[in-house]
Amino acid sequence: MANKSNKKRSKTKSNGGADRFKSFMRSPSGIWIGTILLIAILLSFNALVAGGSLEIFLGLNALEMIIAAIVIWLILLRRRTE
Repeated sequence: MANKSNKKRSKTKSNGGADRFKSFMRSPSGIWIGTILLIAILLSFNALVAGGSLEIFLGLNALEMIIAAIVIWLILLRRRTE
C-alpha cells in the first residue's frame, strides 16, 4: 500500500476563468479591448437598425455620443465628490 501523508492541503477557492477575465478587464489593455468591442457592436447595431438610411445611422451615432459624454461627465463628477 502507498503511504498517505497526514499533511493537510490548503484549498483555495478559485473560479478559474471568471477571475482571470475580471482581472484582465480591469487592466489597461482589457479596458481598451472592451471599448473597441463595444464600439464595434454599437456601430453594427446602428447599421442594422438604420438599414440604408444614412440620416438614421448618423442620428443614432450622435445620440450615443451625447449619452456617452453625459455618462463620462457623471462618472468624473462622482469621483470628484468622493
